[in-house]
Amino acid sequence: MKAIGRNLIIEIVKQGVAETKGGLLLGEKQREDIRYAEAKVLSIGSDVVGIKEKDIIYFDKNNSHQIEIKENIYSVVRMDHVVVVL
Repeated sequence: MKAIGRNLIIEIVKQGVAETKGGLLLGEKQREDIRYAEAKVLSIGSDVVGIKEKDIIYFDKNNSHQIEIKENIYSVVRMDHVVVVL
């Protein structure tokens, strides 16, 4: 699998359950106050600069799309929506 252009194929890192200050447990889907998500880069397009495969990134999760390849679900995000590279 190979991304094209300014696109990245990523695998989102599961965050699990988070606990609020008041002790309330929130599932991953309930953390809508967090705009950015962590992911591992699986493939980069030919026009991507500053990001390489296996990098850990934070991206705007509202601007990603899911794709299913051989029963596995991956996300596709444009390089412009990446805000942090670790």
